[in-house]
Amino acid sequence: MTITLAWVRHHLTPPEIVIASDSRLRTRGPMDQAQKIYQLRRGDCCLSFCGDAQIAYPLFVQVSVALDNHFRTSSRALDVTSLTGRIEKMLNNMIDAWKLPTAEKAEELAGTTILFAGWSWRFEKPHIGIFKLQRDCRFQFHRAGVKLPHPWRAGAKADLFFIGDYKSEYFAKLSDILQQRYPAPPKKQNKKIILHWDYEPVEALQALLREPDVGGIRAIGGAPQVVKVYPFAQTIPIVVRTGKGTHSLLGRRLFVWEVTEYPILDLSTRRKAKILYPKRAVPVPDRVRGRRYNPRGSDAEESRSPEDELGSFDAADS
Repeated sequence: MTITLAWVRHHLTPPEIVIASDSRLRTRGPMDQAQKIYQLRRGDCCLSFCGDAQIAYPLFVQVSVALDNHFRTSSRALDVTSLTGRIEKMLNNMIDAWKLPTAEKAEELAGTTILFAGWSWRFEKPHIGIFKLQRDCRFQFHRAGVKLPHPWRAGAKADLFFIGDYKSEYFAKLSDILQQRYPAPPKKQNKKIILHWDYEPVEALQALLREPDVGGIRAIGGAPQVVKVYPFAQTIPIVVRTGKGTHSLLGRRLFVWEVTEYPILDLSTRRKAKILYPKRAVPVPDRVRGRRYNPRGSDAEESRSPEDELGSFDAADS
């Protein structure tokens, strides 16, 4: 099982979809460095899952191959709003090919849900939802986010999508963070509207993952893994820092000799999460900028722009 989240940081220009998950798979023991978020080759969307990996992984592989094999789906000629219908058919085709009685299939698939998140070029807005199993043992796509704990309520552009385990425990952690950032009004009947999310959802996930396994092996574990999706059809995995010298990419802990150029999301403290940009510390030749460059350390923090996270810059004429 797992916890997977998706939300939109609408207050940025351009806005960005953020998908986050834990990194634990369980077989004969916990394996805490497993990838659970998958970027599709077309670049404008991602898939993630919760449930039995022995079932979900084959579904993921076949969906990715099918989408990459068809020109209209691989080239983005087909918008993501139409893509979900194709994915639904692929998932149900795989379930139909599973040679088990319907009741047994339903029992095996009971904990399996799949999250889809992407940007629509047709409607110029995010398209996020969840493939849920219905009573007839068929997957169906739903676009409703989760209800936030009282007294908070999501604004028109602040839906939060959640799949997986430990829902009440997770929202308890999220409530603690929201109380610090967006204090609840004094009257219990009043509601506090969340106009936009920053990194509060993944901060709550990290707070839950910090807790040790007690009374057995939990269904979640490892480091958070994070992927961002941009409106210009670009997905970027984000390195996550959970402690001093401890960095993970898509769940896998990086070796000391791995030098990353991806942005780093610092979750190592209990303070507000922040993004660090390793490339900010790369000295630029004097002739490019026309002045001396003063490096400020390997984890220089700056205000974000799309070029920062994509690792590019336009050189000025000398």
